[in-house]
Amino acid sequence: MKKEYKAMLILFLSLMLILTACGGNNGASGGGNTGNEPATGTNGADANQPADEAPKEKVVLNVPHYKAGQNVGGKFFLPQVERFNKKYEGQYEIKIEEVPNDAYKEKIKLLWQQKKLPALIEGGDTQFIDELIAKDEIYDLKPWLDSKPELSKQLIADSVSYNTKNGKIYTMPLSVIRPIGLFYNKEMFEKAGITKPVAQMTFAEFEEALKQLKAAGFTPLSLMTGENAWTTMLLASAFMAAEPGGAEVLQSDRADKVSDYKDPLWIKAFAETQKWLQNYTTDNALGAAYADAANNFLNERAAIIANGTWMVGDFSDTTKAPEGFAKKVGASVYPGGVGLATTAEYSWWIPKGLKQEETEAALAFLEFINSPEELEAYMIAEGGTAPNVQQSAEFESKLDPILADMNRSVKNDMKIIAQSFGNVWPDQIGSTEFAQNLPLLVKGDLTPEKFAETLTQKAGRFK
Repeated sequence: MKKEYKAMLILFLSLMLILTACGGNNGASGGGNTGNEPATGTNGADANQPADEAPKEKVVLNVPHYKAGQNVGGKFFLPQVERFNKKYEGQYEIKIEEVPNDAYKEKIKLLWQQKKLPALIEGGDTQFIDELIAKDEIYDLKPWLDSKPELSKQLIADSVSYNTKNGKIYTMPLSVIRPIGLFYNKEMFEKAGITKPVAQMTFAEFEEALKQLKAAGFTPLSLMTGENAWTTMLLASAFMAAEPGGAEVLQSDRADKVSDYKDPLWIKAFAETQKWLQNYTTDNALGAAYADAANNFLNERAAIIANGTWMVGDFSDTTKAPEGFAKKVGASVYPGGVGLATTAEYSWWIPKGLKQEETEAALAFLEFINSPEELEAYMIAEGGTAPNVQQSAEFESKLDPILADMNRSVKNDMKIIAQSFGNVWPDQIGSTEFAQNLPLLVKGDLTPEKFAETLTQKAGRFK
């Protein structure tokens, strides 16, 4: 009996020792704590940290965008994304998927149809965005902007007004406006005997300058009819804006897209475009894409190109232009003191219904790119003015001489500011119909009147 009692006592004490050893691990799964190591959970997190406050995983946003690859806008945008990623390293990361410029709007529509919209979208098809606004499928930025007074006060009032619908702000209002003008080869102008500043010319005087360039052996204009006929469209827009009543047709607060081009103002602009393409541009203008038009100017095969200040970096890029070419380039607003710009446009927007952490990452990016430091870097790289943002004392000295040249022209010569055709007509006209019908206008198969009628008929289908 004593033996049985002794065996039972040993068994009982053994069980107690086992239970005591297990209790010394504080209920943790895995190996015990020796007492010489910090108390940590299984992932190295502080054991005192509640489970629902464990370190968050990095939020990665995959963003399709056209400012990538060979697109000129990528020169600033891609490094800016990298700066954002560095600032928020371990918290947020944006990965850019390259999309061709002329395919971007359709890409966004397709992703919407597939219910796969990315967390950040810049602009897009205006009518499509209007449709999403009507369906309330875009995230309202107003509460967030109201909580950011320093950010809000730098926004351009007209842009805030345009982006506000039903008391909600659907796309990010602009802080910077960049009037688009033209660039010209100063050496060619000098050899042709042209001394009057372009911005101080009338368009009639501008045509005389084109004749002087041609007589001196230079091709005056770098135009194009491929893609969206960008450089051609800009020059035609400036011509119309300089005509009496033209700026009103291209007014910045127009809510509805213009779909009737039979007005004499439009016809006169189309007639001038026909003349330029027939007499004052390069042999490859018909069918030329933007890259072709840019190359013609960069390699001194044309004296003038209409384009935005984002092109300035190309002038000193020896893979695109001859060494020293930038010193030959002057910048100006258009004849008649016309600058093309708009605040009536959709910028960055965020789809409604994302995961909270994705929305927070997207908002962090919008705040980052609109910080005074990033805005200043943007203007130094690509030009423009931010009327409500205080620039640093070093800002002017950091400007590229060509950008400084454009800034002076905007400040001293600009008398008219208007939108381009691309801002006021339906996207389908701007992306395809205008360019596709230009060769018929050039060859004389369409008169300017018939050209206007054809576009009007096309636009009627897109109302």
